[in-house]
Amino acid sequence: MDFGDYKWYLVGGGFLVGALLVAFVLGVFAPAPETSEPPPQSPLVSTAPVEARAGSLLVRGTGTAKPAREIQLTAEVGGRLVDVDEALVSGGRFEAGEMLARIDPADYRSAVQQAKAQVTQAKVRLLQAREEAGAAREDYQRLQTQTGEAPTPDSTELGRLLFNEPQVAQAEANLQSAEAALETARTNLGRTRLQVPFDGRVRQKQADLGAYVAPGTPVATVYGTAEAEIVVSLPSRKAALIQNLWSTIGTQSDAEVPATVRATYGGETFSWQGRVHRVEGAIDEQTRTVDVVVRVPDPYRQTPTVQSQMPEQGSSSPSPERPPLAVGTYTTVDIEGRRGGSYHVVPRRVVRAREAGRPPVVWAAVGDSMLVERPVEPIQTVEEQTYLAPTLDDDTRVITTDLRVQSDSMRIRVARP
Repeated sequence: MDFGDYKWYLVGGGFLVGALLVAFVLGVFAPAPETSEPPPQSPLVSTAPVEARAGSLLVRGTGTAKPAREIQLTAEVGGRLVDVDEALVSGGRFEAGEMLARIDPADYRSAVQQAKAQVTQAKVRLLQAREEAGAAREDYQRLQTQTGEAPTPDSTELGRLLFNEPQVAQAEANLQSAEAALETARTNLGRTRLQVPFDGRVRQKQADLGAYVAPGTPVATVYGTAEAEIVVSLPSRKAALIQNLWSTIGTQSDAEVPATVRATYGGETFSWQGRVHRVEGAIDEQTRTVDVVVRVPDPYRQTPTVQSQMPEQGSSSPSPERPPLAVGTYTTVDIEGRRGGSYHVVPRRVVRAREAGRPPVVWAAVGDSMLVERPVEPIQTVEEQTYLAPTLDDDTRVITTDLRVQSDSMRIRVARP
């Protein structure tokens, strides 16, 4: 390359560097273009319709099953346990009148024999006293006949002594005392048999074969299996939905309130039919709730296994057998509320609580562009649904979206389903 060509290369490079420098200076010192923020958009929300219902409202509560009858089987007489039935174990079943244990009856049999002997002796003494009284009366009548001067005895002590009446009365009293002692001895002999007047089960055994028990010593804790009780604590506003609640007195009648008891066992849910037996008269001072007692008859009766059809295989298989409603089972109870009423059902999450003293609200969509607050009166919440008094319009759509910031009458956009 000669010098001329080299010179042109230098000139061209200078022009290029100058152009780049000018472009850089213009880029640094050029005024920034004017920008404007996009207009804010209203929040996008989802809605759900209000479901209007009519008819009986189920009042739901929970409680633990317990026996309607439960007692401590105690010894009424002292002695050593010489016989214990196989049913006297924890969970053992027994029938009414069945002997669960027996105290050594030997001493009590002897007491019965002694009492019988005392009764026999008292009868002999009474017979003797009556014979002596009869002889005294005959002697007096003979004396009166012979002399004709004997005075007629009156009702004074002298007259009664004359005919041995006090001796007869004492002999009669002794006989009554001996018969009472015999009855007591027989009763004590019967009390050596420990039994219960109802069908039931043993919760806990507290004495066993060979143990010495004194009167009043607990031998076992037993409970009846004829009925189970579930105490359901309800807030007063829910208890008020149960018709004739305070009229229940424990007896069955045409006005009884039905209830359905449910429990889960082995992943399956089973149900039992019961009724409201009574309501406890006092309101709990701490929780301010009303305790409603529901009774279920025959809770330990198991339903027979039935065959359920498998449509995908065309074969039958046994369905789960209903277990007993055992003591201690945690249950869900649905009590039939007032009949013929109307109410609204909404998703649980749409009911918004406010500060104390103000009723809760739901956010309702007016058209497709406005949020309004509607005060509501919740009746009860069951799982994911809340039951409301019918204060909303039937065509109301409630907003299910949670908004960080919201105000009454704010602008919204409703998402299309």
